[in-house]
Amino acid sequence: MIKKICSLLLLLLLCTKGEGAEKLSVFVSILPQKYFAEQIGGDRVTVSVLVEKGRDPHTFEPLPGQMAGLARAQGYFSIGLPFEKSLLPRISKLNPSMKIFAVDESVDKIFPSSDHEEENHSEKEHHHDSGADPHVWNSPAEAEVIARNMRDALIELDPSGKDEYLQAFEALSFRLKSLDEELKALFSDRKGASFLVFHPGWAYLARTYGLRGVAIEVDGKEPKASDIAKIIEEARENNVKVIFISPQFSKKSASVIAEAVGAAVKEANPLAEEWEKNLRAVASAIAESAK
Repeated sequence: MIKKICSLLLLLLLCTKGEGAEKLSVFVSILPQKYFAEQIGGDRVTVSVLVEKGRDPHTFEPLPGQMAGLARAQGYFSIGLPFEKSLLPRISKLNPSMKIFAVDESVDKIFPSSDHEEENHSEKEHHHDSGADPHVWNSPAEAEVIARNMRDALIELDPSGKDEYLQAFEALSFRLKSLDEELKALFSDRKGASFLVFHPGWAYLARTYGLRGVAIEVDGKEPKASDIAKIIEEARENNVKVIFISPQFSKKSASVIAEAVGAAVKEANPLAEEWEKNLRAVASAIAESAK
């Protein structure tokens, strides 16, 4: 009888320990990364994001509470954003045991020219990532590379969860491939179509589906009057009907251009957390504007 009671108590303790087991803690830079990490990590992982909704990655500085969280985290997933260059050495010093994974590794990067053209040279023409467009997550094909890197990182951090991470990644990969096919069909008769954006956040989408994105702002700077005049002329030539703006930026210049060419202004957020839903909506809006 005593043996039975002891066995039951031991089983209860083991179950309690399993249910209350501490989750793996990882940090990501932006909300789209959080979406991918949670899709793969599921209940085994707690994902914290640095650039929260409403914050601008171009001027980002971590809050004290975020630094405290980084001091306890097991992993950090970087994605090639400029602020990471100064932040990563700081957090490595703060938390030497934390592993840092560059989840943009193996993505074929785009290197924009200075003429406001979004779609441009690929990484194969360069020897390093300096100056690369960092918005690598806004294309299903590149998103799959990022997700695969996250899967491998999570397995390294938590080997006991390998089967769960592999299974979750396969489910996500299937959805990404399905979305890619959907967007190929959407843009099949719009090859070479131009769309105008304020902030250059959609170059990877443009490259993947044969579009031509023209950015008003480059390197976080408002365009000069001469640039605006050139963009207005180009917008008229290409019969631009919509200008897409990011909620993180002022829409002053976009409004001036829109009024001059008779175009509407619509929001397209490259940092939205609901990545799949957002990309589908933005792609549909771009396709509609290119009719």
